[in-house]
Amino acid sequence: MILYISLGLLVLLFIVGIVIYNQLIKARNLVDTAFADIDVHLLKRAQLVPTLLQITKSYATYENALLLEIVEKRSGSHDPASMVKADTTVSSALKEIKVIYENYPELKANQQFLELMEQLGEIEDHLLFARRFYNGTTRKYNTLTQAFPSSIIASIGGFKAKTFYAVSDDGQREVPLTSFN
Repeated sequence: MILYISLGLLVLLFIVGIVIYNQLIKARNLVDTAFADIDVHLLKRAQLVPTLLQITKSYATYENALLLEIVEKRSGSHDPASMVKADTTVSSALKEIKVIYENYPELKANQQFLELMEQLGEIEDHLLFARRFYNGTTRKYNTLTQAFPSSIIASIGGFKAKTFYAVSDDGQREVPLTSFN
């Protein structure tokens, strides 16, 4: 009788282990998918910025050179730390485009520029949602890898905690100054 109970408990532990392992796999895949979504939006933004640069070229030579340099810095790296750094740099440059827009009335009349800025706004909104989704899935995954008893399966299975997508530059937290004249 004790043998059957022991065997039953062992089978139950094995099934629980399999269920937890599968939850970890699903959570990790969701985090990876969420991160890939961010990469897609960053790529769309990187493809849009050169077009904006062409339009602003005649209006602001210095800013154009700066933005071109930033676009060239966007590497194919897929680790969160380097992507966050590149994203932060491009976001700062896009704030400068908005300042250029305020300083050049002719640019305000350029329909193509306005359409591109609208597309850029949509991409930025999608990026915001993708970052939030990534951080939410990362939080769930990390909790699963750290909470008992799934932490045991996670350590056996080699599941490591993921990093959150966070602003690394305090300048990004500052409110940009704009002119309303």
